[in-house]
Amino acid sequence: MRILNDMPGEAAGGPALDIVVTRHDVVDDSTFRDSGVLELYEELFPASERDDSDDIVRWVLSDDIGERRGFVVGGRRMSYRLDSRFFILRAAERAIGFGFFTYDHASRLIFCNHVGVHRAWRGGGLARTFYREMVDMLDELFPRNIGVVLEVEPFDRDRLESLITDLERSGGRLLEAHEQAAIRKFLRVGWYHKLGYSFFCDARTRQPLPCRSPCLDPSLPSSAWAGVEEDYWLMWHARNGVLRPAMKAGRLWQKTVTTIYVEILAKSLIEENPRGRRAYWDYATALVTRTLQRTAATEVCLASYLGRDDSPLLSRWRRLAIDLPI
Repeated sequence: MRILNDMPGEAAGGPALDIVVTRHDVVDDSTFRDSGVLELYEELFPASERDDSDDIVRWVLSDDIGERRGFVVGGRRMSYRLDSRFFILRAAERAIGFGFFTYDHASRLIFCNHVGVHRAWRGGGLARTFYREMVDMLDELFPRNIGVVLEVEPFDRDRLESLITDLERSGGRLLEAHEQAAIRKFLRVGWYHKLGYSFFCDARTRQPLPCRSPCLDPSLPSSAWAGVEEDYWLMWHARNGVLRPAMKAGRLWQKTVTTIYVEILAKSLIEENPRGRRAYWDYATALVTRTLQRTAATEVCLASYLGRDDSPLLSRWRRLAIDLPI
């Protein structure tokens, strides 16, 4: 457990805030569920972006606990070793925020699955403080880690500007679901940008490198897998003083894509779904191979994608005073 003291803004003068983490402070299913964190998770993330709650409980309490797991695909023995942790920010022992992370022992990368803070507790920089405290705790749990990686959905600047202009002219209105999604993508990138994250970019164009996530449900007919793939950009934050200068951004890009979509995603999914295991493995690894082949001749750099043109856009959005969780 970690106590948060001297919090500014809305948190000041309120109930004591603390952070607990699975398998240290939260060791069983009932304690995890009784915290209210799964209800908060469902409130903050639409169904299309959420993992199944029962799967989360299983991953963080019994499956991804740092032990090597093995399985066979097409006669070939494979293994992986993951450690997933759920951090819960509490006020008076009730969840007001959470962070879900997975550490891959082979690559020494930490993957950020989800982070969220209740609307009523976002003032005074609490969300950023909570995030930085979680990263400090992850460094203590996994002292060999080299940094944190995460996916963000690509956003369209022109579409955002058009949407915000329309909202300004109308004096504000209810946002359609697809409009909320478009703005949420931009706000998420901006939040991680403030935390010091960089994009994997094409060094020539300074555009984020695209990657594609395979279908997350191997139980679907194989003919449906391609239809539920998702496009992402990847962001990266090095652990201070750990990443060697000799590690080129291109090598790190390859390592990151392989870690997220093979070591963490594909291996865990096919172990849980033994039927059709070979077909899904071939499909997922082929998709990753295509991503890496498309960028094989690209000079990769780590850079910010947000520029001077984005700050006015963010300011205009804030002036609309529309409450939209990211």
